[in-house]
Amino acid sequence: MDPFVVTYLVSGMGMVVVGAAAALLWWWISRAEFRWFAVGVGLWVVAVAIKVVIALLTNAPVVKFLETHLPHGLYVTLGGLYVGLESSLCEIGLTLLLVLLWRAPGRDAGTATAVGAGAGAFEAMLLGVSAVAAGLVFGFVDHPEVAKAAEAAGKIQDTTQLAWLIGTAERVLAILCHMSSRTLVLLGVTKRRIGMVVGGFVLFTYIDSVAGAAHISGNIGKFSLWWIELAIVPAALASLVILHWCWRTWGKPEPAPSAPAAHADEHTPNDVHGENA
Repeated sequence: MDPFVVTYLVSGMGMVVVGAAAALLWWWISRAEFRWFAVGVGLWVVAVAIKVVIALLTNAPVVKFLETHLPHGLYVTLGGLYVGLESSLCEIGLTLLLVLLWRAPGRDAGTATAVGAGAGAFEAMLLGVSAVAAGLVFGFVDHPEVAKAAEAAGKIQDTTQLAWLIGTAERVLAILCHMSSRTLVLLGVTKRRIGMVVGGFVLFTYIDSVAGAAHISGNIGKFSLWWIELAIVPAALASLVILHWCWRTWGKPEPAPSAPAAHADEHTPNDVHGENA
């Protein structure tokens, strides 16, 4: 079997494992109800469907306009930013809409992060299954178009050391960013902290802008894909700090308010006897 086919199979299985492990690990830590993970999956599916429609309608003309009117470096930067903003407005925008209409997903950090974990884990597992399917097609389907796609995939592997590991590493970084950005938005609304909401949008925009710029540059296959992952590492590290802070601050549901204390002017029987003594 061709080595790059094995790379696809191993990378795909790694992504599936990372996605499942992330969801199970966060459930074990937070004990959040499984329905919140399911909410995250639903948000991802709807948001990506919307994003695909918008991308099909707008990406080509917008990118072409930028390419025609701007120097290459600025074109790549603004094109990547456009892709990142488009992705963030769909995925994080839908998360914002959800919590504005239904505050329950942002009631505490465990619940909010479970929503992000569900979205990130599902994306990882879906991409993993897709990679495994692609590897099987490349390895066992004899067709000119498949051979052409396999040749392009092989060029990417030739420029990237440990290519079999890159999908797994990428999903670890991406899941952390999915969790932190959605947690910031969900808690930012319920705790009335606008800066957290803005931070969630900025973080998600950044990671998708990096990926968008890399693809728009036309240089995929000419440099190691590890450079893209290295560019995302700062966002993933920031995500760890954000998740830790949110968990320490709002890790548990707020206790229900206690019953109001008795009024000071209400006397107990002992008080009455004391006054009459």
